Amino acid sequence: MKIIYSLFNIANFLSIFRIFLAIPLYYSLNNINPNSPMYDVYIFLFVCLLIALSDILDGYFARLFDLVTDIGKFLDPFADKICVLVFILFLSIHIPGYFVLFIFLLVRDLIISFFSIYFATKEGRVFQANIFGKWFLFFIGMSMIFAVLTVPKVVSNVFNFGNLNSIFYVLSWIFFVLSTFKYFYKYINLLRK
Repeated sequence: MKIIYSLFNIANFLSIFRIFLAIPLYYSLNNINPNSPMYDVYIFLFVCLLIALSDILDGYFARLFDLVTDIGKFLDPFADKICVLVFILFLSIHIPGYFVLFIFLLVRDLIISFFSIYFATKEGRVFQANIFGKWFLFFIGMSMIFAVLTVPKVVSNVFNFGNLNSIFYVLSWIFFVLSTFKYFYKYINLLRK
């Protein structure tokens, strides 16, 4: 009964909702092309806004109502990874730099998942995402949004998001490296004990 209670709270519901938002994200991304009307851009941005709000609010409600659970510690980063995966796969097809990041992210997250499962099953410990990982998600999310906004002519003829995309892309790599170091440092120290 405790597992069911810990699954069905507002914070975890928002994480599950974010997982399902990957579906409209996929469809809105597929509608973006050089000839996309503003309507398609607005739909894409609305889906991104819902994803961001659900990410912010799930953590807020978990702390506000003391609803932090081991399931929530798993669901929140899992939902983030699903949405980032949908985004990054779309961009990898169009922009080579994102494919490189996708490969590094995939390898790192597989290793982190292995260690997370190991410590959860062997020691009953479930870890939350680190602060550098949260910043990485913010910067890569912004970079990907700006990258998508460079595609439709209706936007790119008015605004040049290329520079913002580049800045956020570089910052995402910096925080990717910092978060990777912090994860691996923690796991290596725990394995030495």
